[in-house]
Amino acid sequence: MPAHLRVLTLNCWGISYLVPKVPERFHAIGEELATGKYDLVALQEVWSVALYEQLVSQVEDVLPYHHYFYSGWNGSGVCVFSKHPIIGVYQYRFTLNGHAHKLFHLDWYGGKVVGLCRIQYAGTEINFYASHTHAEYDRVNDEYKAHRVSQAFELSQFIRHTGHSADVNILAGDLNTQPFELGLKIIQSNTGMGDAWLGAEHKNTEDSGMTWCPENDYHAGCSDPAMRLDYVFYKGSARCRVKCVHCETTMHKVPGKPFNYSDHEGVLAHLELEKVSEPSDDNPGNSANLPDIPQHDDLLREAVTIMDEAIASTASVRWFYGVVLLLSFLLFLLISSLSLPVILTLLLNLLSAFGILWSFWMGVVVTETERRGLLATRTSMQVLLQGSVKKRN
Repeated sequence: MPAHLRVLTLNCWGISYLVPKVPERFHAIGEELATGKYDLVALQEVWSVALYEQLVSQVEDVLPYHHYFYSGWNGSGVCVFSKHPIIGVYQYRFTLNGHAHKLFHLDWYGGKVVGLCRIQYAGTEINFYASHTHAEYDRVNDEYKAHRVSQAFELSQFIRHTGHSADVNILAGDLNTQPFELGLKIIQSNTGMGDAWLGAEHKNTEDSGMTWCPENDYHAGCSDPAMRLDYVFYKGSARCRVKCVHCETTMHKVPGKPFNYSDHEGVLAHLELEKVSEPSDDNPGNSANLPDIPQHDDLLREAVTIMDEAIASTASVRWFYGVVLLLSFLLFLLISSLSLPVILTLLLNLLSAFGILWSFWMGVVVTETERRGLLATRTSMQVLLQGSVKKRN
């Protein structure tokens, strides 16, 4: 008999003191998870350990296994709850994670990751991946485009290289990319995973599948269109077939309350797992099956171009910080040659010293670190492209 898994992902929007009703919403999230309706749960933006521990105490009777992926300055915000035993965990922190000096863009401080929990269920071993990738703050002028594409590629590579030994691979999370965008195409192409929403045998006709919706109470006055940003992906193997029986968006408005669970909608996928008695390479669930190579290569070439453009832009950034460094040093020399009031001299010296140190750190250390991260992603992509050519020949 097939086994069944109900997989939930939700971005909880748990930025304490900065967004509305965090305690009330997290209590409601805990109550919903405690109903016992879910087998595997991936949560994002659980930015506080206290919030995570609160959820643990609320759900421990029905989801006794759990793990928080610690990363960055204030934690990755990503955690997993499971009805079934977690027998191993691992995480990978993305090479490029935004910029520390962008104080209102908190991605760098979270240290974005892809986390892996190895789970035993019904005689199968499941790799359950949970992730939250870099946000897009400006759709017209996306300054993080290269970082976001790099994260999507590294996420797909992580799954590709860790998933072979598992019977089933499942990815859930807020991937901050829409189905038509390059990042999501790379994830699907490089892993061969299926989108639960698109592959579901049954869906509610009135459900659009969008997880960032103008109808959400917390988007009042927001001009952004409806978007699908949160996903459940799945893939079987020669040892286990997987299909999505039903998929829906869920956890909209808290029952009996005038507010939503989060600024995102949740995604619930009902997966059916069937063990294969006589594994065969002809099994369509074989994890070695990947989409057609030409399309995969085209996506990688487009991504390499984005990396090249970003690498080139780091040169102009270094020039900018070089000019700031020179001007700060000239200001320091000028101050020493002038007779100015003591307080004014002190303030100007502090300003010039800050300019010298800041521009040196940003130009020599931060920008070079970013350039090398871009190079790392680009060269990894080029290796795949070269290998693809050899396979075709």
